[in-house]
Amino acid sequence: MIRRKIKRSRVKKLFKFATQKNGRTFLVESSLEFDACFHIEYSPEIKAFEVQVIGFMYLFEGKSNR
Repeated sequence: MIRRKIKRSRVKKLFKFATQKNGRTFLVESSLEFDACFHIEYSPEIKAFEVQVIGFMYLFEGKSNR
């Protein structure tokens, strides 16, 4: 598994979400993901969370792809 890193883009609008549960700021790729962070942040059942945690590699026609 690999960890994805979000970079600034001219095409995508990125959002920053500051969380008290995790004590840090997350960079997310969509307004839907940003809204989901609010629901997760204020849900008492969830103790901590991550965004864009992992990606994966797969083999297709003899080549390794993300």
